[in-house]
Amino acid sequence: MLAVVLLSLAALVVGCLGRSGPAAAPVPFRVAWALSPASNTVTIRVTAPAGTAGRQVLARSRLAVSETGDGHTGRWSQAGGTVQVPVPAGARTSLLVRLTGPQPLTRMLTVSAPPLLRMVASGAGFGRWLVWMSAPLRPALPGMLCGTDKVALVAPSQVAVSESATACRARLHLTARDGEQAAVPVTIPALSKAKVHAVSVARLYCFASPAGRAIYITIDDGWTPSAEVLDLMHQTYLPITAFLISGAAREHLSYWKSFVAAGGVIGDHTVSHPHLTRLTVSHATAQWGQARTALGRWLGQTPIMGRPPYGAFNSTVEVAAARAGLTDLAGWSATMSGDRIKTWDGKPLSPGEIVILHWVPGLGSQLTALLAAIRALHLNPAPLTPASFAGIAPQQRSLSGEGPGRKTGPKRR
Repeated sequence: MLAVVLLSLAALVVGCLGRSGPAAAPVPFRVAWALSPASNTVTIRVTAPAGTAGRQVLARSRLAVSETGDGHTGRWSQAGGTVQVPVPAGARTSLLVRLTGPQPLTRMLTVSAPPLLRMVASGAGFGRWLVWMSAPLRPALPGMLCGTDKVALVAPSQVAVSESATACRARLHLTARDGEQAAVPVTIPALSKAKVHAVSVARLYCFASPAGRAIYITIDDGWTPSAEVLDLMHQTYLPITAFLISGAAREHLSYWKSFVAAGGVIGDHTVSHPHLTRLTVSHATAQWGQARTALGRWLGQTPIMGRPPYGAFNSTVEVAAARAGLTDLAGWSATMSGDRIKTWDGKPLSPGEIVILHWVPGLGSQLTALLAAIRALHLNPAPLTPASFAGIAPQQRSLSGEGPGRKTGPKRR
């Protein structure tokens, strides 16, 4: 009897040992994540090698994600170890990933989401409706708006919509190269209304709209094109307006075509850079008009804004500009001397200021210094268009300091 009991106990022990066996090896989990810029959502997934062991462990586990590890749970996953978490655009977000269950796991992730894609400016220009965006776009664009208005990418961050006989109100769906998406509301007037209207006097402005902490970069003359400037435009999609002397532009046409292709805007700086206030209205009109026509023929952009040489203007100059087809004249409120910025009031740059530089040797260094100051002040370079002057008081006196009503600088109102 005793032998039977001992044999039974031995069998039970052997059976238990046989069922437990050696300790199971840990499953080599892997934490993977993917960002969807279109929705600014991060999908976090814990995966295991193929096999039943990993699936069984994950089936008994739950995944928690909290932002910056502050203990605030983002979302719990169901069985399978997957969770989706929204993250803010244009920011770096730290996420603490915790897997709880038979095999706990903790990881810290840092996710950088691109900034929101937004419209910077829009308006009629060069026979089309132009839309400037905050980042370079993918070439896949909607073919039409409102069934008739063709959409084209004319520069990395600039879209042109053709005008038609009827007004168009729609949303322009765009995708940035980094994946951010935007549905931009646009209202395009009918063709007859969208064209640039003739004006009797082209007023001069030294400031433009400060909306969005905008600042405007302009560069004059054009005798010494800068490869550094073009590189900066390609790298940062920097909006620049070049007020060109037509004689200077003719000598470097290939450069200015590349400038336009990079999103640059062309302005009229006359044929030969004279003091326009010393000319008759007919001669001043010819200086504006001949340059405007030539620049449009060569570069595909017929200027609608001009800048009088030396900042010298009076009513004759403004009337002549209007007769030549210009709608507005641009002055300036800040200049560059070497790498130093000089503003109209001696204070740091502020939103709405127009900065003037010149196409001279060393321009690349000047522009780099200017951009460093702009970033430090949290300002945003914006394209200068006639719409930029809406609601801004025009300058009353010449900037050149010559002639009646001497004035050494702009006046802000």
